[in-house]
Amino acid sequence: MKSPRCIAVVGPFQSGKTSLLEAILARTGAIARQGLVDTGSTVGDGSKESRLHKMSVEVSVASTTFLGENYTFIDCPGSIEFMHDMRAALPAVDAAIVVCEADERKLPQLAMVMRELEEQKIPHMLFLNKIDKADKRVQDTLAVLQPASRVPLLLRQIPIWRDGIVVGYVDLALERAFVYREHTASEVVPLEGDDLSREKEARFQMLETLADHDDSLMEQLLEEIEPPRDRVFDDLAKELREGQVTPVLLGSALHGNGIQRLLKALRHEISGLDDTAKRLGVTANGGETVGYVMKTLHTSHGGKMSIVRVLAGQVADGTMLMGAKGEAARVSGVFKLHGQHTEKRGPATAGETVALGKLDPVVTGDTVTAGKA
Repeated sequence: MKSPRCIAVVGPFQSGKTSLLEAILARTGAIARQGLVDTGSTVGDGSKESRLHKMSVEVSVASTTFLGENYTFIDCPGSIEFMHDMRAALPAVDAAIVVCEADERKLPQLAMVMRELEEQKIPHMLFLNKIDKADKRVQDTLAVLQPASRVPLLLRQIPIWRDGIVVGYVDLALERAFVYREHTASEVVPLEGDDLSREKEARFQMLETLADHDDSLMEQLLEEIEPPRDRVFDDLAKELREGQVTPVLLGSALHGNGIQRLLKALRHEISGLDDTAKRLGVTANGGETVGYVMKTLHTSHGGKMSIVRVLAGQVADGTMLMGAKGEAARVSGVFKLHGQHTEKRGPATAGETVALGKLDPVVTGDTVTAGKA
């Protein structure tokens, strides 16, 4: 079984990050129904200040399970004045979802987020949100957004239009058409007519981009040989992980559209803990425990809590952890996070993201360690 994965949700201010986290939690059964930012009923943005201003002012953490695998999502603020929270949390994540929309005014913010991901070598995919409000060709939108990314934006889906409204999408890798259903899985429909013609053209463009890093695929395209579907998915995963392309998926977080396909892309295409530990230079020798402090919280009831991704070994209540300055502290409680709510739990193993109580000498950005038990 794969280690639990950790995914950052990032993007410009008011692009729909908290709504996307809410949609993911609802779709995977972590919450009974999807809340709304406007009514202050979301898991993310749970602090008084966030709800007062209807914006994220600090990271929110929530975990869920999808198809038997565990995920923790880190919802990061989009406002420039809170950029440091995102920057500090990113090193220990396995990948990031960049939530954006077709709004040229937000391009500078998007570029800042993308640069940070590129500099830290975090694999990332782009979720083009609010697709239900789209009024232009998605290819034209990508042309507007492309300057924000140093690598090609790779369109994975094209919208299905009916009477000027986006009602679904065509998956270019699967070559299947789907119609959106409100807050539930999309329905497969026949791929035909104009949608089929558009799919053929867009799919070829996707394959051409992938072939820039795959000579064998380029030969197949030149010889007009249809590449095997498994080969296409392998290339999509490889080039995402190596930072050669940024895949683009479509949806509407508010309506829960495009969530299932996004989750499946995360499940099949992003790398996990081993690659993250390697990127950070973490090597656990003989059962050593290693963790990274993503954020420090100061709660009214529990005092100081450190949000930590366990990179190797395990952390339990009472574990002695050494901070970056060589000062040791004893863990006073291991907690599961769900927005503003904390719940005491047992030991955390490699891959999990938890809150650890009262690590007073430890600060955000520290790597904490403990020897063999």
